[in-house]
Amino acid sequence: MKQQNHTIHAAFLSLLLTGSTKTEPTINNLLEELGYPSDVFKDNSDRFPSKKLGRLLRLFAIKLNDETFGFFQRPTKLGAMKMAVTIALHATTLRASIEKFIKFWSLIHDDVTLELVEKGEEASIHINLNSPTTQRNTTIYIALVLLLFRWMSWVINKRIILNRVKFVGETPFYHKDLSSVIPCPYYFNSKTTELCFRRVDLDLPIAQQYENIPAYIKALPNFITTRLFDSTITAQVKQILREQENIEALPLKVVAEKLNKSPQTIRRYLKQEDITFAEIKENVRKDMAIYHLTKTETPIKNICYLVGFSEPSAFNRAFKKWTGYTPGEFRDIS
Repeated sequence: MKQQNHTIHAAFLSLLLTGSTKTEPTINNLLEELGYPSDVFKDNSDRFPSKKLGRLLRLFAIKLNDETFGFFQRPTKLGAMKMAVTIALHATTLRASIEKFIKFWSLIHDDVTLELVEKGEEASIHINLNSPTTQRNTTIYIALVLLLFRWMSWVINKRIILNRVKFVGETPFYHKDLSSVIPCPYYFNSKTTELCFRRVDLDLPIAQQYENIPAYIKALPNFITTRLFDSTITAQVKQILREQENIEALPLKVVAEKLNKSPQTIRRYLKQEDITFAEIKENVRKDMAIYHLTKTETPIKNICYLVGFSEPSAFNRAFKKWTGYTPGEFRDIS
């Protein structure tokens, strides 16, 4: 997982650090301590270095004795995240680890709930804030998604391949920044907030040891704010397929030529990433279908042909295998 330092909207930082009105005076003090003017948030065009944001988040949590910065009714006291991660390592698979993490979270917070859902070939973690309010909650939803995504990847010591992320709430003004930290399609104005990934990944073994937890907790703020560059062959193949009009008919040989590699080399890399070319093509078709079902009014029959199916019945069967829903059911719930 290659990381690149970058900057973010100062206004995003302002939203992240103003979970409650009691925090506002502390923001100015901490900014000055880090060598920034206290009015850095006044101009939304200002940028803030992600590396310094990690330091700021750590200082902020210590000042408040709250690792979730005042967003919830009860504070997440210092040490709570370490305990959650420790308890979640008392598991053999990612599925069991997620379930333990969710159970611990439910014990310390009543106003946010997490739920693991398995349907068809997909798994998803649903995030619900019991009293959401416009922009502020959009920000905390994003922060929670990033936390869960980075934590799951850390637990198995392997990048989780996200299929998509959905958010309730309107598209935030800083949404273009998200492409550098969320390596998959993401949508706003959805009925639920959830991050979707391959169901088979739930059976992956836990790869971390307890002695690695202190370093993880120390680096956690940077995991949330540091840019990701997805250099996997899977991501590169997906990008090429998304740019094609007829991906179903596109052979591996053509894709390999675009990447200046041989088909054999592509297959070898994909095997290391635990995926096949056929699976990637299917995932891209699924992503295209979901986009049209949730973000356009394109008739389902037309979507069928757009994603390379010759018969609606075949599209219906494939989509239900992918998601556990028919295309019509998926459009209704989305």
